[in-house]
Amino acid sequence: MKFFACLLSTSLLLFVGQQLHAEQAIVLDQPDAPISISRYVNRYKTPARVGDGTVMHSVDVKNVSNQNIDAFGVGFYIFDSFNRDMGRPFIGYSMTPITSNSDGSARFEQRPRSAFLFERNGQGISYIAIVRLADGSIWKADNDNIARQIEDFELLITGDAVD
Repeated sequence: MKFFACLLSTSLLLFVGQQLHAEQAIVLDQPDAPISISRYVNRYKTPARVGDGTVMHSVDVKNVSNQNIDAFGVGFYIFDSFNRDMGRPFIGYSMTPITSNSDGSARFEQRPRSAFLFERNGQGISYIAIVRLADGSIWKADNDNIARQIEDFELLITGDAVD
């Protein structure tokens, strides 16, 4: 019985330890977007041969508009294990249509410099950047709103918040 209890507590510590050292994924608030991100996951992918590797982004989305969507772009900001911005935002595009009130998904691969610094403790932020609706109209994210939310996040992770 002691062996089982020890094994169980060791397994729990390993599980908790893995959770503490996992990349974080955050979705920005965009109540007016025609698509909502229901799930965002990111991870570091080691290179097949030589190089820095890549950051993989996976999103599940829902078309919350009253018309079909022909294409959309998802924006990503990433921060390394030292809470430093890893460069300009990356936008991944999906050309897969999504009917009104339906779900979809997309996978994107980002190749930032020193991508290996994202492994285990990196943090990613996602948002809907642009959408082409079936009627030909284009919806674009409110860049001021996105910038404010990114700034708030940066203040939170760096601890430089000013009251």
